[in-house]
Amino acid sequence: MRCWPTRNLFRDIMTQDAPLDLAVNGDIVRPDGSVLRDGWLSVQGGRIVALSASRPEAVEVLTARGMLILPGFVDAHVHTRSCVDEGITATTRAAAAGGTTTIIDMPFDKPARPVNSKETLVAKIEDVGREAVVDVALYATFGPTGDLSVLGEMASVGAAGFKVSTIEADPLRFPRIPDGRLYEAFQEVAGTGLPVAAHQENQEIIFSQEEAFRARGDTAPIDHALSRPPVAEAEAAGRLLELAHWTGARLHMVHGTLARTFDLIDWNRSQGVSATGETCLQYLLLTMDALSAQGGRAKCNPPLRSQDEVDALWARLESGAIDIVTSDHSPYPLHRKETPNIFDAFAGMPGAETLGPLLYSAGVATGRIDLARFVELVCSGPADVFGLVQKGRLAEGSDADFVVFDPNAEWTVQDDATHYAVGWSPYHGQEVRGRVVSTWLRGSCVFRDGDVVGEAGVGKFITPI
Repeated sequence: MRCWPTRNLFRDIMTQDAPLDLAVNGDIVRPDGSVLRDGWLSVQGGRIVALSASRPEAVEVLTARGMLILPGFVDAHVHTRSCVDEGITATTRAAAAGGTTTIIDMPFDKPARPVNSKETLVAKIEDVGREAVVDVALYATFGPTGDLSVLGEMASVGAAGFKVSTIEADPLRFPRIPDGRLYEAFQEVAGTGLPVAAHQENQEIIFSQEEAFRARGDTAPIDHALSRPPVAEAEAAGRLLELAHWTGARLHMVHGTLARTFDLIDWNRSQGVSATGETCLQYLLLTMDALSAQGGRAKCNPPLRSQDEVDALWARLESGAIDIVTSDHSPYPLHRKETPNIFDAFAGMPGAETLGPLLYSAGVATGRIDLARFVELVCSGPADVFGLVQKGRLAEGSDADFVVFDPNAEWTVQDDATHYAVGWSPYHGQEVRGRVVSTWLRGSCVFRDGDVVGEAGVGKFITPI
């Protein structure tokens, strides 16, 4: 069922002089997760200047009574350029449609141009300024060889963190960083104060398993998950946490799929290790059975897991062991996904447009998590991990990034209704409760009533503070 409650919203443009640019009325979600019912949010110069119970005078008034006013979502794991068919503009348009006002983009860009130098980082910053519809922070990376002083140079330019992998997907764009190199790099990164984020899978285990599966002819979709056993993730996670312990680096573990991964993070934090961890929406909503149902559409790395692992992951989400939830938006056209041999299909799926609404639907609307925890997972949490202190909260001094959200709207995800350039979603046909009505970036509307109204270039490159 589709529902478009936004038709009842209106904006009043007041002609008299007024001290504020914008006043927003609705149920405003404070930083602690409490709700100011029928409250007012005041905006001046793109920043929030006040939350109040009474209506202020403003040039523009947005009345959204009965709607939640949420902080703009922060998606800390996005690949805008993993596929040449997508790009910064298409991805950030989709993000805006899903209520996300800030993304943190990965550095493994196509064509083979990883963001691993000051020059490539500066070039991508310039691209963001021309192409982005929402704000963008940027990961940088480094290769298996070369002078590690480049890490400090990229930090000085404004990198939000450094991404590495323990398994090779592409020898130039997405290489495996050997352990000795990681040890040296972690020491260098520690001096920057930035997090180093890691894709944690044991290459030797996975490569040997895939070779054996191929040799046996076990190449059905489900074999992708079966050939990447949980031990491959857990072993790599433990190794990375040890490196963080002995070097003092801030470790951020990306796309964890196992409760054990977060148990390892939690224990290491109790021992003084600076570590955070994220899971992704697909690992909360889909199981490996989706591979049989959807084929290559459901292929991602690490793979989807069993229902037992999904349930255990939700338990860690509810307990607070998981710091943030991301989309790992990595879109590919269907001809790259739907192959006879699952090992030949590209790994990754679009998700930038569905992160906030689907997590709300599966978590808050069902009572599994409360509103405060939801905001922590997709707003304030990722902002805190990456030092984007002006994002993720409806508080005085923060950027006026907010979402008008109807918690009662019921709708169904449809491939042809997404804003992705690739034109599909792994959640096609899924019923959802809770919908983005409009999305506002620094006090300006970028999405309303199903249409992206923000133009390429309104988004900015942002840096840790």
